[in-house]
Amino acid sequence: MRRKVGLILIGAGAFFLALAPLVRFYVARQVVAAPLNVYEKTTLRADNATYLDTSKWRVQKGATVTATNTTRGDVRAGDGKIAVWDSFTSIEDPTNNAKIETQTQRAVFDRRTAEMRTGRGAAVNGDSNVRQSGVGLFWPIGVKRKTYPYFDISTKRTWPMTYEGEEKVHGITTYRFVQQIPPTVTDTIKPGVPASLLGLPAKQVARLPGYDKKNNAVMVNRVYQATTTVWVDPRTGAPVNQEQKVTQTLRTSDGVDRLTVADLDLKMVPESQRDLVDVSGGQAYKVALVKAWLPYGGGALGIVLLVVGLALAVTGRREPAPGGAAGESTDASRSSAGKPSAEGPSS
Repeated sequence: MRRKVGLILIGAGAFFLALAPLVRFYVARQVVAAPLNVYEKTTLRADNATYLDTSKWRVQKGATVTATNTTRGDVRAGDGKIAVWDSFTSIEDPTNNAKIETQTQRAVFDRRTAEMRTGRGAAVNGDSNVRQSGVGLFWPIGVKRKTYPYFDISTKRTWPMTYEGEEKVHGITTYRFVQQIPPTVTDTIKPGVPASLLGLPAKQVARLPGYDKKNNAVMVNRVYQATTTVWVDPRTGAPVNQEQKVTQTLRTSDGVDRLTVADLDLKMVPESQRDLVDVSGGQAYKVALVKAWLPYGGGALGIVLLVVGLALAVTGRREPAPGGAAGESTDASRSSAGKPSAEGPSS
């Protein structure tokens, strides 16, 4: 009986030992990836902000500005290797009921490396000609302490995002990355902005390149500059906090920045941070389950079962069977004792 139990335990131990590397190196690769079906809504807020209200062509100062982002996964467009996420951001001044700007992005990226791809409708503000590269909405699971190319949708370019240390965000350890975007022309406003907006004397305005006398407007370039900080959970590659310091100016064709039309220090509100930390924590549990707990725990259990099974099997072979050789020897002795000797009685 002990030998039978031992053989069963040996089989179970071998099964768990074979299962452990399968879970660690195959199942984990299938499970540990950016989700296809994602829905997140976050809010960043800037106090004492400056922005240009284009409906009135007036610069608002001391305002409270919010940037609300909604990210939703397009499950049908994705597959085992590629994820497709749609992002929509509305920047507004809720106090004055003013819409400042909207930004849209359709991001197509590798579910494991987070590297952005083209195709499948990838676009920025509806422009599918924009080539998105580097990382963006999602970071690699197990992100490293190094510099990553990070795509910025305002400039439609990739800029370096540098690792600058660890920091706690609502109880979890994150990696802080910082991106510096130098003054960059993002678009040209034609036929231009009202000349009065620039606050220049009429004679000086008239001499500016791009001045439209008929409409009393001046053609200008919008110049964007920003510092973006992202806090990433290295266990999951999920950003759990973000801050953007943005400055925008209007630059006339003579190369002079004439007016600051945006000065925002957007910080993610605590409620959004906590929501992202909770979601990332749930994903981290799944990652740990398939990368550590199941393979290593299953391997350890397999070794224990194998050792115990071998011990039972070996000791079971040495155990005398009931009614076996010992019983037969006793019966033979008894039979011999009751049988007359062939030599007969001695004389």
